[in-house]
Amino acid sequence: MRLGVSAKIFLAYAVLLLAFGASSIFTLLYLHSGRQEMSTNQRRRDLQAWVEAAGRALEGYSHAQPSPKGAGSIVSRMAAAGAIPFARDNLSEALNAIDEALAIEKDSLRQAEFQHYRHQVTSLETRLVEALVKDRGADDMTDLVGAFNQLGATMRKRNAAAALELIRDEQRGIEGALMLGGVGLLAAVGAALFMLRTLRPLQVLRLHARQIAGGDYGHRIEVSSRDEIGDLAREFDAMARAVEEREQRLIRSERLATVGRMAAQITHEIRNPLASIGLNVELLGDELGAADVESRKLVAAIGNEVDRLSEITETYLRFVRLPRPKLEREDLGAIATSVMEFARAELSMAGISLELKVAAGLPDVAADENQIRQAILNLVRNAKEAMPAGGRLRVEIQAVNAQVRLSIADSGPGIAAEHLGKIFDPFFSTKDKGTGLGLALVQQIIAEHGGRIEPQRPPQGEGGTVFVVALPALPPGERISAKVAEEPGPSEELEAKLS
Repeated sequence: MRLGVSAKIFLAYAVLLLAFGASSIFTLLYLHSGRQEMSTNQRRRDLQAWVEAAGRALEGYSHAQPSPKGAGSIVSRMAAAGAIPFARDNLSEALNAIDEALAIEKDSLRQAEFQHYRHQVTSLETRLVEALVKDRGADDMTDLVGAFNQLGATMRKRNAAAALELIRDEQRGIEGALMLGGVGLLAAVGAALFMLRTLRPLQVLRLHARQIAGGDYGHRIEVSSRDEIGDLAREFDAMARAVEEREQRLIRSERLATVGRMAAQITHEIRNPLASIGLNVELLGDELGAADVESRKLVAAIGNEVDRLSEITETYLRFVRLPRPKLEREDLGAIATSVMEFARAELSMAGISLELKVAAGLPDVAADENQIRQAILNLVRNAKEAMPAGGRLRVEIQAVNAQVRLSIADSGPGIAAEHLGKIFDPFFSTKDKGTGLGLALVQQIIAEHGGRIEPQRPPQGEGGTVFVVALPALPPGERISAKVAEEPGPSEELEAKLS
């Protein structure tokens, strides 16, 4: 289950709130329970006081009473006339206290307890009335006083037990409060650590931002969380790669600008003199006689070198002044097939067998046909030059992941590992007479079409070089965006710098 940062913060807050709420509710419940128990215990004490007062009054009357048939019976009745009503009044107060307790108490056990007290007090009151009416003897009064004392003792024991229970409840309450407080403290510490762990990647992001600002794009953020911060870290890595690629493109653009300035200067200084030299060489050749074979060979050699230099200057100009591609919906398979048919005879004369495989149902691409033909032809001629003793050229076009990919594989010696990072640099060449602009021009054309070109390892067991050109595929029926068609490419950026 994926939790966002806000959900994690809410969860930590909920844990703290739960711990605090549990502690508060426990405390309130304990205080309420303790207050009820103290109130109930106070009612027991009041009830005990009324019963004991009645018992003391009867006990004094019992000690003062002689034999019920003796001469002091009149005095006894006079004493009873005062003691027994006083005892009845106390019992009435006790019954009132019991009724009040029954009306207030909600606990069934406590209600049962006070109902039991009411039954006993009512029974004592009945016996007390009988003693007054029937003029019981001393023995009967002694039994009645004993009943009062027994009820009072029972209440005292119950009050003592309730007091001990209150003490134990207080101890349990303190222990429970301490336990809940500890749990709450642990929850707070855990929530704090949880939030520190959740927000710690932000510190890593800040340090990584400083590294990127310092030009170090190689480090990657190792954040495994699946929340918004993890997404931000992954997007940050993607941004770092994009900035690095953009900086590499900027460096390459600066190199191209340097190349352009050099090419413009060379063209300006050499092109016209070369044309003049070529014309004069031709005139000189016409002046030489047929018998002067050696001189004609020298003039021909000079003319060939002039033509080669002219071709180099033209190559520089094509590289610098490559026009913006006029994008149209094109079939890359058809373009590649046309180029291969054009180059088939040339390849055959060089002893190179051609294998062409075009997948069926290829989607169209947005391309300038002339520039794509030029790029493919450059790759084919590079492959031909890499196989001077003949070999095999395999060309394959297929659709992969919303792209149309053109693969050109030769059976030559391959590219050395130390040269792979330089093959697209202007002027880099492993050929004795190469200009080093062929692959740079191809990469420039492919980049202006929104694609990419890269060398790949040949299939296991095979040698040679494999170049893969990938161009974005156009969905069926979709028109070419004017923004894409008019977007300035590297050549226009270069021309802007040159101007």
